[in-house]
Amino acid sequence: MHRLQIPYNSVIFTPIDFEEGKFNSILRKLLIRSLDHPLILEVFNNQIQYLVFIRDGQLYWTGTHTIDGFGKISIKDFFIKLRRTQFPRVVAYDTNLVLFHSLLVCMQKETELKVSSTLVDLEELLDKTASEKKDSLIIAYQPGNLILLRYKDSEPVACYKNYCGNKPSEENAREEFLVSTYTHSTHRPFEIMLYTDLVVERAKDSRPIPKENLDDISAFYLSQPPKLVVKLKNRPLKTYQFVGKTLTIGRLPENDIVIDNLSVSRKHAVISTSKTGYILKDLESKNKTYLNGKEIETSKLKNGDTITIGKYQIVFKIPTPVTTAGEQMDQTVVIPNYHSKSDKLDIDFSSVSKAPARLLQLSNQKEHILSKEKTTIGKRKAADIRFSGIFIPRIKVEINRIKDDYTIKKIKGKKGVIVNGEIIEEKILEEEDLIAIGSEEFVFKI
Repeated sequence: MHRLQIPYNSVIFTPIDFEEGKFNSILRKLLIRSLDHPLILEVFNNQIQYLVFIRDGQLYWTGTHTIDGFGKISIKDFFIKLRRTQFPRVVAYDTNLVLFHSLLVCMQKETELKVSSTLVDLEELLDKTASEKKDSLIIAYQPGNLILLRYKDSEPVACYKNYCGNKPSEENAREEFLVSTYTHSTHRPFEIMLYTDLVVERAKDSRPIPKENLDDISAFYLSQPPKLVVKLKNRPLKTYQFVGKTLTIGRLPENDIVIDNLSVSRKHAVISTSKTGYILKDLESKNKTYLNGKEIETSKLKNGDTITIGKYQIVFKIPTPVTTAGEQMDQTVVIPNYHSKSDKLDIDFSSVSKAPARLLQLSNQKEHILSKEKTTIGKRKAADIRFSGIFIPRIKVEINRIKDDYTIKKIKGKKGVIVNGEIIEEKILEEEDLIAIGSEEFVFKI
């Protein structure tokens, strides 16, 4: 695979061998540096290239480049795959906002036009692009090489290729793009790609990193995102995960958390991410929003806070990482200064075994360890978790363990299983899920 040299303003540090003990320190310094301007971290070997986009003190988005082209990957999966990547190297680049955004467009969006440079009149294509008077991006791509031309309205405002310094030429951006493309296509043609949809997005699992987690960033992203447990009279009704940049609470169905009660305003409150954490804001609701018993307009959230809206309580939980970065990354084999392309090593990169999950039965506070691949729940004597009573339906439920995932499934019975207030036939369980089978309730714990 040809390693793609992305355009950059300056190199923060030249390529170094990946070392687990130093990687978290590198990330922490880059997060601080990104408060001033965006930057990109690159991790690569002979088979794959990861690009980590960092902005405003957060990991913003992660993508891949392989022999098959560009792809996206969650931040969590980046850390998982990193520990299985053989002999990676690390380098980081400073960018500006326009270059940062242009590279995200290239990585994320579907191209409107894709054609070989041998089959198109490039100057004619640029003239047509200018006549459209739209914001657009034209990319010339060949293995290992990327040239970007950015348009604002009808004007070419910047050309980016390899090292482009802090002030790319705006006046000659079009000519610079043409000359560079024609020069480098002498022996191998470019793929010319046109993008007019320039709306980019953050990774779904991008989230602020609390100060207490800066010493263990990989473990933070390998843990689950914050959760909100909606309760009525201290009884859990439903659990929501905070995914994305904002989460709205209100009576209207378009809210992320819908509470259909007249004590709740149509748009009651919103939780949003910031550079330093999570912020709760009241949306001028009729009955106000309370945090830990005090009326608020805007307030920062921390783990364990209780939000009161009408008659309902919402508990904000930030799961604590179960394992450390060292435990998560210890499958990586690092040989300093190893760069041979021919030597191969057969290494077992099987994941570290974790302690089995468990079910907490609320009626008697008994814990049931889910150590088997298949755990059955029901009235029959052969069930692993057996209970009796006139309010327990004749139902058979299975919890299947596949690696680190647990799936609950109804096998027999007229009534369904209720998880977090919703009737399900089958569901992958998440920590703190509330499972109701008849009058019995269980909490799933990892």
